[in-house]
Amino acid sequence: MSVETASGVIRAVPTVVHLSLYPFDPNSHPATYRTILGLKHHFLNVVVSGTNPGYFQRRAVDGARLAARDGIQVLSDLDIRGQSRSKAAATVAATVLRRYGPIDAVVGHLQSIPGAFYLARQLNAPILAFFHGDDANIHLQGKKYGAVYSDLRDDPAAFFLGVSGNLVKRLIAFGMPSERTFVQHLGLDLSSYPEPTEPDIARPLKLIMVGSFRRSKGHEIALRAFAHFIRGFPGATLHLIGGVSKPEHRHLVRDLKALVERMGLGASIRFRGRMPIDGVAREVAGSDIAIQPSVFIPEEGQLEGIPNSILEAMASGVPVVATRHGGIPEAVEHELTGLLVDEYDIEGLARALSRLAADPGLRRRYGLAGRRVVEERFNSARQSDLMAERIRKMIEVHAGRNLD
Repeated sequence: MSVETASGVIRAVPTVVHLSLYPFDPNSHPATYRTILGLKHHFLNVVVSGTNPGYFQRRAVDGARLAARDGIQVLSDLDIRGQSRSKAAATVAATVLRRYGPIDAVVGHLQSIPGAFYLARQLNAPILAFFHGDDANIHLQGKKYGAVYSDLRDDPAAFFLGVSGNLVKRLIAFGMPSERTFVQHLGLDLSSYPEPTEPDIARPLKLIMVGSFRRSKGHEIALRAFAHFIRGFPGATLHLIGGVSKPEHRHLVRDLKALVERMGLGASIRFRGRMPIDGVAREVAGSDIAIQPSVFIPEEGQLEGIPNSILEAMASGVPVVATRHGGIPEAVEHELTGLLVDEYDIEGLARALSRLAADPGLRRRYGLAGRRVVEERFNSARQSDLMAERIRKMIEVHAGRNLD
């Protein structure tokens, strides 16, 4: 196969199959979409996409047209419903081989990693497993995925990526070989985020929190902290953007709205629901402070990597107040790009918000520093090049073992 490089040169490149449980479009799972898109100058990329509900409100986006424009091949019409993982992998493999010939590598994104493992075996290709959060902690030894991850751990040519250092530590503790397990940050395209502007001190303060509703995101912590904060900053509003990704979490929104009413904050807290990702970006850019008070829930075992919402706020020049949780401190440096507080520290969160709210100059300084951090460490072009290098190395390792 061949692909046109960024310089316009046509050259032969490896063919890489990606598995994703989400449709391949900008709103369903933006991080996966950007990751695959960033590899378009390195490989012929084939995406086997699923139908899981996305994180953002869907627009009438022609994902197939966008993919074709960027040279990405998308398979979204394979009927594997009701099939076992091994049978589904055989069905997908037969179609992929018929349409694209031999495959050089398979990449499993998030919860699709188990399916990607079976597919890689069918294709006699190495697998790169890309972990984002829950898949690197609660899934590793769970009943649903644990056995597959144990087999994957023993694959001599598999490579493993985690979006943050804390997830990589978890993977290595589980037994993934350290020489093939790496941090791979999610990247942002900075062209989508205009340079930060001076804070607008003439309007009431706008705080924003972006994320799906589940206990570990800390929405209740945010609301209770805001109740303390607003006493000193009347007129401020807190905007909650996001939806419910799992049916068992639907009651959380009802419970949170009831809490807001009990605290008498109905006029100050806005539940905005899902919206398209470009709409989210505009809302974040027009905010004064972003909040991410993630917490560890022992009985659930969920631990975040680096929430994408934090990176988007930093790219927009919006200072972040967050908790010392998971991979968050790898992006938000205390007293440089934002403020960090301990998990569950409601009063500490309120004090941090108040400190930033009272000092527009400090908000501006933290915002600009956050933008620089994203430019230097979370730039999508650089991260794509790094991921491409690791895929090529994995292909070499696999080829070497086949020659032994």
